[in-house]
Amino acid sequence: MSSDYTPSPETAALFARYKRHLLAERELRQAVKDAAPAEMRAGGTVSDLAELTGMTREVFRRIAREHEIDRLRPPTHGKDAPPPAS
Repeated sequence: MSSDYTPSPETAALFARYKRHLLAERELRQAVKDAAPAEMRAGGTVSDLAELTGMTREVFRRIAREHEIDRLRPPTHGKDAPPPAS
């Protein structure tokens, strides 16, 4: 199915810019994930890396678990957290 739609020059430029950034992000994502374990072992926290990259903290938590990187503090939420005090 084909259409004869043609965006305005401003919209076409916006879409092209978005596509360039999306492709660049896809290209860099794996390199960032590969560098993360060494940075966490060097003292970078999940929050530090999330703030520096714009990725979520959970991305880096998963990387840390996958690479068996020790936590800097005990968990406060989730299945590994201690039960609440009564």
